[in-house]
Amino acid sequence: MLNDINPRMLILARESRGLSQTELSNRLNISQGKLSKAEKGEQTINDDTLTDLAKELDYPKQFFYQSTPSSPVSHYYYRKKITIPKKVMAKMESNIKIFRNNIDVLMDSVELPDYKVPTFDPSEEAPEEIARKARYILKIPNGPIENLTNVLERNGILIIKTDLFNEKTDGLSTISDKGTHIIYLNERMPNDRQRFSLAHELGHMIMHFDIPIDSEKVEEQADRFASEFLMPRKEIESSLRNLTFNKLGDLKRYWKVSMRALVRRARDLGLLNDKEYRNFQINFSRRGMNKSEPIPLPIEKPFVLNHIVELHLTELDYSVEELARVINLNLIEFKERFIQTESPKLKIARNF
Repeated sequence: MLNDINPRMLILARESRGLSQTELSNRLNISQGKLSKAEKGEQTINDDTLTDLAKELDYPKQFFYQSTPSSPVSHYYYRKKITIPKKVMAKMESNIKIFRNNIDVLMDSVELPDYKVPTFDPSEEAPEEIARKARYILKIPNGPIENLTNVLERNGILIIKTDLFNEKTDGLSTISDKGTHIIYLNERMPNDRQRFSLAHELGHMIMHFDIPIDSEKVEEQADRFASEFLMPRKEIESSLRNLTFNKLGDLKRYWKVSMRALVRRARDLGLLNDKEYRNFQINFSRRGMNKSEPIPLPIEKPFVLNHIVELHLTELDYSVEELARVINLNLIEFKERFIQTESPKLKIARNF
């Protein structure tokens, strides 16, 4: 009998695959009661059942002996904005916890750049002022930010593009059990929206992770922060005066934000009235641009996670199989999650 299995990891594994207790117990041909008791730590499971469970959920058996990730998935109020089914929410959160745990294991042997992001209280300063101070502290020059992903990763934030299993969650910011600051971007999201989502999540890290705040305001504050951070009023205001649809393409190329973000910025700065703003929205719809805009923006590729994996494979002399075992993933999933192909050495590992 296996008394040392962590019951919470049974739940985490099941939820990460989007399965209910009923669905998993049917697949395993055991009673739901037995599975429920095992997940509550009230009943042990034998080796044969664990083998079947590990195979069904596609995790190695040692996965179920790990300690439970304990850090919150995001800031205290983040669930308020998400209107997705509970099952999808559980799948997203469970995968984030597992991914975050994987990263903590890898970070035992590697150091990230120092976390240099400030903390400000939005009840004492406006989000726009906080954004201006953040740009100064992060040494961002005037004008558009050339590569926001690089800026954040060089200041100690790990950026990860992954599937968040729904279309409504653009991004999610979190801190791992060992203190690594991470922003997850939903790879289902159009590239046009990614930079704004990154800046929005940065706003949460700066304003909402350490400071209790009115839950009704956090999303609005993060949006206001992101708008000023990416499109500083003093620098963009003149370009948004007398805005026409034909100007949006050039402004999008220059500021590296979506056309919709530019129109919203113009309205928020008082440069468009409600009727003019509504006409822009109608124009977007008529041109079929509600989900996909023309003029794709350059893709910003995170580099730190690749670098961490490459260090393990080269300087620390791990094999791909050893690394997968160390972080308790099966080989195929490890490659999908952690092996990119930009580097020749990682390309070899991908094909291993």
